[in-house]
Formats: sequence, C-alpha cells, structure tokens
Amino acid sequence: MKSAAIEHYDISLLYVEDEKVTREQVSRILQRVVTELHVAENGREGLALYREKRPDIVLTDIMMPLMNGLEMCREIRQLDHDSQLIMLTAYSDTDYLLECIALGINQYVQKPVDFARLTSAIETCSSYILLKRKIQQQEERIHRLSQAVEQAPAPVMITSLNGSIEYVNAMFTRLCGYTAEEALGRNPRLLKSGMNPPEMYAELWQSIIAGREWQGELANKHKDGSIFWETVKICPLRDNNGAVTGFLKVSQDITARKQYEESLHYLGTHDPLTGLYNRAYFDAELQRLDNSRDFPVSIVVADIDGLKAVNDSQGHAAGDQLIKEAAEVLLSAFRAADVVARIGGDEFAVLLPHTDHDAAQAAMLRIRENGTAERKFGASARFLSLGMATARQAGQLPDTMKEADKLMYSDKLERKSGRSVTTQAD
Repeated sequence: MKSAAIEHYDISLLYVEDEKVTREQVSRILQRVVTELHVAENGREGLALYREKRPDIVLTDIMMPLMNGLEMCREIRQLDHDSQLIMLTAYSDTDYLLECIALGINQYVQKPVDFARLTSAIETCSSYILLKRKIQQQEERIHRLSQAVEQAPAPVMITSLNGSIEYVNAMFTRLCGYTAEEALGRNPRLLKSGMNPPEMYAELWQSIIAGREWQGELANKHKDGSIFWETVKICPLRDNNGAVTGFLKVSQDITARKQYEESLHYLGTHDPLTGLYNRAYFDAELQRLDNSRDFPVSIVVADIDGLKAVNDSQGHAAGDQLIKEAAEVLLSAFRAADVVARIGGDEFAVLLPHTDHDAAQAAMLRIRENGTAERKFGASARFLSLGMATARQAGQLPDTMKEADKLMYSDKLERKSGRSVTTQAD
C-alpha cells in the first residue's frame, strides 16, 4: 500500500473488511484520517454497527462471509438513501460493477489499496458531508429564527418595498384580529385609525425610504373597529449588497398604558363628582386664553343657592345630586368647545372663547329659561346664581373673572332679597 500525506477529516467512518492483515493495516491509517472509526469483519457485523452508530461514510470490501459488501450496502441504502459508500474491490467483474452503479455507490477504490486514491475518495465524500452539515445547520438556524419570530411576544410585520404585507406573526393576528391570510398582500393601511396626524406618516416613510429606522407611537384600528395603541419600530431590510428589499415592523401593545395615562390625565383635569373640568384645568385654560387670539372671551360664573341647607336637611347624597344636576344644566346651555368647570364646592365657571357679551347673555338666558332643563332638573335650574363678563383683548381675563364673580354674588343677593319679600308677602 502506497503512502501519502495524511489529512484529517472531522467525520465518522465504518470500515468493513474480512481479511485481517488488510483490515489492521488500513485501520491504523484510517484512525489518523477520521475523527471516529468503527471496524467490522463482515457485512452482517457491519450492518449492525451501521444501525447503532450511523457513520458518515461506509468503506467496505465486496467479497465477505455471512453477508457481502453489496448486500450490506443494499440494506444501508434502505436505512439512508444518502449514505456515502466507498467500495473496495479487487474484482473487475461487470456484474459487480453494474450492481454498484444500481446501488449508487459513491466512490470505488481497487485493491491493493492505494492510500492516495483512498484519501481522495474519503475527501470527496467528506466534502459532500460537510456541505450537507452546513446546509442542515443553516436550515436549522433559519427554522429557529423563523420559530422565534413566529412565537415572539411582539407583533411582527414584513412588507415589500411598495408596502404590501408579506409576513405577519401569530402575535400580530392576536393583536389586530386579522388572520395571516386576510393580511398578506394587503397594505398596512388596513390598520389605519384616522387618529394619527398625516405628518407622522410622512416622516415615517421619509425615514425608512432613506434607510433609517423610525420609532414612534401609533393609534391603530383592530379588525372589529376598536382602537389600540402600539409603540412601533420600523427599519429597512437589506440584501447582501446593502440594497433595501423591504421593511420590518416590530411593535408592542401599549393600549393598557395609554388608557392608564388617559385615566391619570382625566383625574388630573376633571372633577370626579360631575365629570366637569376642575379648578386646575380651568386656571390653566384661563391663562392660555389670556395669551391667545380667541377674543372676545366671555366668562360665566354660577353658584348653587341653598346647597348647605340641602346637605343639612337631606344629607350629602342629596347635595351631591343637586351639584350633578346643576352641572348638567350648565353643560346643556353651552357649546362643546366651551370650558365648563366646577371650581369650588358649589361654584362653577365657564370659559367661552370667541364669544361676545350678547352671545354670553343668550347662554345665561338659556340656563334661566330652558323649560326642558327645568322639567328635567327641577329646582336646580332655578337655583343658580349667575354672573357674566366679557374680555375684549389679551390681558383682561383675570379682571374679567373677578367681575363675573362679583356679578354672580350680586345676583345671589338680589335673589335672596326677592325671596325674602315673597316670603314676607305670603
């Protein structure tokens, strides 16, 4: 057997040879060539070893007792059609050659063994095995990544360059209500709620088309029409040459956080009993309007007459009900853009931007004369003392507020005096 430079291959090999001297000589060399070597004396023993060890390469003689190499290879092919088989033979019989071809034997080495040819055959098989391993590793990696994205706790969307949806994961379908089949091929506009400013979308597209990541918060629409909030990251996807091929969107559902923030904001700006704006919000709006161009601005101040008497005689629950009824009377008399606030226990104030004295006076008359309000709210519609004043330019609102409050107290005194006379007359 000729010698050659020895190269090592990270593979396992099963060597089957019945001739002892050849088996021992070749085995010594193979131990230096491969990482793991298994040796058998005949085909039956070799098949049993193959079933147990599943080596990468099988190197076998043809003529052996109990089971020859061809029979063993036929059984191995049934176990693994892609096994790498190298046949050692001193025979040139055409029948053997045809059968080897039929079995798909990968390499042939004649006896006596030429080491260079043997290592060349092993190298060829090893290259195939290592390539197959690499492909398998890549497939496994791709599968793991695919599973990681599919099972990710965050919604994931991939779109083409023109915005057509190419992939959505399971969390996307749970958050948005659309199945993958319903979403694929459509534009992400199917989630558009109409609540996000157009400038935001313009900035988004300008960023990602330029190859930059975009991050922000979006209000999107569920399939059932309900609104949900997401914090979103969108980045370009690039090929090996750096060219943008599509876009990746990863988001997080922040609806609960938004609702909590809105609840905190509401509690910070609204009166819990009536739902009207509170004193802090009213004061902030008063300051804002005083520096705005919304003039003329009118202010109406209202106070409930006799609240203490109701609390003392009927209890605070009845007094709270009177406060809520007074709040509804005021809301019914003003526009949605007007700021109706409860600024004290029994006191209310209303800011009316772009409202002159006559328009504000008409609103006060609606409070006094609205028969529907009286039928609905009873005495509360008549037991409100009112004062109104109008500011015609910036810087006047603090004094206007004082003037309206002063007029409200004058109205209260006149009403008390009027009731006293009536009582005395009775």
